[in-house]
Amino acid sequence: MEQADINIKPKKMGQIITTAEDLFQRFGFKRITIEEICSKAEVSKMTFYKYFQNKNELIKCIMDNWLGHIVKGLEDVSKMDITFTEKIRILLRLKEETNAKISKEFILEYMNPDNDMRIYFREFYDRAISIFIEFIKTAQFRGEVRKDIKPEFLIAMLNKMIEMAKDEPLVQLYPRAADFSLEINNFFYCGILPLETLDNRNDEKK
Repeated sequence: MEQADINIKPKKMGQIITTAEDLFQRFGFKRITIEEICSKAEVSKMTFYKYFQNKNELIKCIMDNWLGHIVKGLEDVSKMDITFTEKIRILLRLKEETNAKISKEFILEYMNPDNDMRIYFREFYDRAISIFIEFIKTAQFRGEVRKDIKPEFLIAMLNKMIEMAKDEPLVQLYPRAADFSLEINNFFYCGILPLETLDNRNDEKK
């Protein structure tokens, strides 16, 4: 199955991926059918099956592309000659732009996948966490993040916070899925900043 970057995929394959990505983000995975994707992408089902065995393989392709963008984003921001707080602001802004496209249905289905996608989503999450932890370790080495926080603790905290996304009544309190996600991220990042950074931020607010 072809899974290169979307920019160098065959045109028809790119149309399928772009269309499906938009539909999945807006309505979740479950309710969208291959027929709907093909209709919106203006391709035949024969063309769809030329590139993907089924809808789940298409979902995996899209998620793998996302992971590639996450890696590049973290690498680019990490290399910037700015403070860690400024780096976090950039990451949060990028995340807000991405999450603005994502519906609550998407988040809830990602958090509670069907059995046939459960293993893949878990592996995707583990890969994303591993990449993020390396980003934090680099920041710790530079003194940008508290050095007394163990990576294992961060992973445990992230897991607990991700569990919150499975709480449908809690998610529904927020007008947009992006608002809920940013709430979690802001809370997390404030906790890993050096204490003197937080003190300075508090002084600025006085």
